[in-house]
Amino acid sequence: MVVIAPNLGPDLGWVTDVDPRLEVLDGNALAQDIDSGKPLLERAEVILLGYPVPHGIIERAPHLRWVQHTQAGVSNLHGTDLWDSQVILTSSRGAVAATGIAEYVIAGASYFARGLHEATRQKAAGEFSRGGYGLRALTGATIGIVGLGGIGAEVARLARAAGMQVIATRRSVASPKRDAEGVDLLLPADKVAELATASDFVAVCVMLTPATEQMIGAEVLAAMKPHAVLINIARGEVVDEDALIAALQAGRIAGAVLDVYAGELAGLPPRRELVEFPQVVLTPHISGLGDPDGYEPVKRLFAENLRRYLDGQPLLNLVDRSRGY
Repeated sequence: MVVIAPNLGPDLGWVTDVDPRLEVLDGNALAQDIDSGKPLLERAEVILLGYPVPHGIIERAPHLRWVQHTQAGVSNLHGTDLWDSQVILTSSRGAVAATGIAEYVIAGASYFARGLHEATRQKAAGEFSRGGYGLRALTGATIGIVGLGGIGAEVARLARAAGMQVIATRRSVASPKRDAEGVDLLLPADKVAELATASDFVAVCVMLTPATEQMIGAEVLAAMKPHAVLINIARGEVVDEDALIAALQAGRIAGAVLDVYAGELAGLPPRRELVEFPQVVLTPHISGLGDPDGYEPVKRLFAENLRRYLDGQPLLNLVDRSRGY
């Protein structure tokens, strides 16, 4: 097997410890130069793949049977030769820095609720007064979580610990449920506008798929309260940025906290408005960094899947290409 995952570090001993039958090859350099890796890839039956995803793996790896991605989402595999192949794909969904990302969401909510955005504005403007703060408590506020997966569930846990009410959507839910799966109200996936209407903060935690692309559009943004804040830690393409910019310009929502933006994975810069608007906090996809568990859960998940693969057992987190994740 070949490891092309520089984000997990250079030490591959944890992989070789899984089974003495394994021949583990270091392909981390291939993340930047796939052409240099033909001898390695020709021998690969399994690849552990991080980010960025090099193109042209399939044509160089004739014996490849299974790829596990170190990311929770697999949208950056869409359109690659891996996605269009018959190779088994698995993801690290549920194992990627859920606590660190959830803390980022709560920090974003606190930033606006406790007036730090106004402090930042006043400091830049050379002002210093109590005017304009409009402080609100997190306790008793409502957070809406779009996508109650592994990360969304951790957001819910921390939000409830902070005294917040939690509403969430989930694809597998057919009708509303109260006090279910760690939230106060669980809604079907098509009830995002209803969630937005009731929420003081809307946290976007869904996978990017054809069904979720631009899910947060004009209708959802119009349903949000004027003091509400959008927090996106999923993928930029889940949000209609034209509609978001229009809502921010018109003051229809109070602000946005964005760890992602449309075009990010293609190497494009963020929209000028998102950089310049004072009511937007924009970070370069760093919400998962500094997680207390680091990459250990990702490693444990792959090690378990590798044991299953060697023993002919069903793999965890199989990617369904028809669903997009």
